[in-house]
Amino acid sequence: MGSGAVTVPEELLRHGILAAFEPSNEAIEFEAQSDAEFVVGSAVWHDHDLVLGHYSVHTSSASLQAAERHLAEIGARLQKEGRL
Repeated sequence: MGSGAVTVPEELLRHGILAAFEPSNEAIEFEAQSDAEFVVGSAVWHDHDLVLGHYSVHTSSASLQAAERHLAEIGARLQKEGRL
C-alpha cells in the first residue's frame, strides 16, 4: 500500500502494508476506504522456493546475499560521492 486504506475480504490494508494472497483463480475484490494508491502484482507459480530479502526476492540464499552485498556497495559509493 502506497497510501490510503483498502479493504480486501476480511482484511484492512493501510499505508506501508505488503499483502500476499493464497494461490487462486478467483478474483480479489478491493474496496477503497479512502483515496488510495497500491500496486497489484501476480506471477506464474514456479518450482523454486523463494528467499525473501528486504527489497527483493531470490531463488537461493547465496543469490540474496550477493545482491544485498552489491546494494551495500552501491550505497557506500553513492554516500562517498555525496549523492545519498
